[in-house]
Amino acid sequence: MDIRFIDELAANGRTPLHAALPWAKVLASALLLTSTIASSSPAMAGLVAGAVVLLACATKQPLWYTARIAIYPVVFAALFAIGSVWSNPLYAITIVTKAFTAGLTAATLITTTSFVDVFSIISHVLPSLVADALFMGYRAFFILVDELQGLMVAVRLRGGVSGTLPQQLRTYGQMLGVLVIHSADMTERMYRVMQVRGYSQRISATSEHRPPNAMDFALLAYSALTLVGVFLYR
Repeated sequence: MDIRFIDELAANGRTPLHAALPWAKVLASALLLTSTIASSSPAMAGLVAGAVVLLACATKQPLWYTARIAIYPVVFAALFAIGSVWSNPLYAITIVTKAFTAGLTAATLITTTSFVDVFSIISHVLPSLVADALFMGYRAFFILVDELQGLMVAVRLRGGVSGTLPQQLRTYGQMLGVLVIHSADMTERMYRVMQVRGYSQRISATSEHRPPNAMDFALLAYSALTLVGVFLYR
């Protein structure tokens, strides 16, 4: 996963969604995530997933790339849901579908909106400690994904994924544990580096301020209708 390519798409893209206001895209994403969380069955989860896929296609971004980003949450959700496959398969399907939908929503946002604009909005809404943690975590996520891929290749080459299913799951769990420890250390180092470079817990937006237009209202209405549809279906 190339973070430079993601930043390139977000900063220099010319899709209709790029023209929308950052706060409108963040709010629309929040509504879609709320719809995802509120989905309690495979049908509802599929409904929201379809709405998010349709929105991602409408942006005219390379869907294959945003879908690849969305696959990573699915891997972790599958590890969580694997214990329910035999006892409650519908629950497992719902969990995996919701993970994909949430991942695709986030991928669509970060490929159409500069991360500086996104965190500029977040820093005005959330406490500085939370905003800082999210900002550090966002930059660290992509680095850790690349590290996870390299770690998985190294483990396979050494025969670490052979054996029974419980042994393989234990190996993957140990890999995730290593990444969690490394991520905490890396995030702290990144934060200290930013403080040295003058970070003052406030991120300034790069986009110009303008009144909302039809695109902003259409995006918010689409996301709100998706959420209403979920609650009506319930």
